[in-house]
Amino acid sequence: MPAGLLSPTSVLLCSTGFTSAYLGSIYLLPSTRIALPPVPPPPSSALSAEDADPIAGTEANPPRDRNHPAVIRARLVAVSVASLASCASLPLLLTHNDPFTYPTWRTAAPTALRLLGLGTRPAVKLILYPLGLTASLFAGSLYISWLAGELPGQRGARTWADWRAKFDGWRGIRTYILGPLTEEITFRSCIMTVSALAGWSPVKLVFLTPLWFGIAHVHHAWETYVAGGRTRQALLRGTLQSTFQFAYTTIFGWYAAFLFLRTGSILPPFLAHVFCNIMGIPPLGWALQVWPDKKKSLYAAYLAGISTFIYGFWRWTAPTLLFSPGSVPATAAKWAYLAAVRS
Repeated sequence: MPAGLLSPTSVLLCSTGFTSAYLGSIYLLPSTRIALPPVPPPPSSALSAEDADPIAGTEANPPRDRNHPAVIRARLVAVSVASLASCASLPLLLTHNDPFTYPTWRTAAPTALRLLGLGTRPAVKLILYPLGLTASLFAGSLYISWLAGELPGQRGARTWADWRAKFDGWRGIRTYILGPLTEEITFRSCIMTVSALAGWSPVKLVFLTPLWFGIAHVHHAWETYVAGGRTRQALLRGTLQSTFQFAYTTIFGWYAAFLFLRTGSILPPFLAHVFCNIMGIPPLGWALQVWPDKKKSLYAAYLAGISTFIYGFWRWTAPTLLFSPGSVPATAAKWAYLAAVRS
């Protein structure tokens, strides 16, 4: 495939379109929007006791935040459709920009699937090594779980009912399945594909494309502001939360983009995304307060995890390690994805 198939303007328009479609689908329909109870009027303007009652009228318009099952369900359908539409546009781009090689959408579809990282056959090593690399970063968190007796086989370990409550229901589907899957397909597969087709270098692909992923989380500031009553304090809280989310998701995006480039598959970034959602933010500060006598071992666990992550960063993501001999071309020794783009 020729380098520079897409222009910089095309990349910007496509990336903006993918992001706008994903976010716009969340607010497009009334069923996907949050609905909070109306602010009650001040007592002086109330016409009767019923008018002054803050509960009156809420039965007709029950409050629905982003965690309401109906809102989650509607949003998951919306972002799934948006993600599929973004994927379906890739063959159209190929036929439009390279009609000689791809005269029809159907002839371009197999190449598009490969570029999206959806055509790689799952392999044990492709799952275990990148997932083990991700887990190494949470060695400290796993040690804290051991101290709390929460690991499988310990006294405080979660029962099957606890795990089912965590993963079951619409919140579990959003947090651990469809949320990570649709985000990785849109912000990793689609945006990185159009950027790679423009001839972007690995450095630009890793560090610039995740900015769209970070921007996509800024909209939570608005929901926090609305949920907080549209006050100045709610605005400040929403701004701070979104700033942290932007930084956290962008940094994770760097790692996910690296995995995608190294493996040429969306599976490792997706599994890393799910694992990070399960583990959450490392609770080091809380653990130091609960177990002050374990300060040295806590720091040691985190340092050991970081050291293991650094050691395996390139080794455990090497295409020659993850795929069977002969299945990886020599050009894919470092970046399996770029080899797929150039083939």
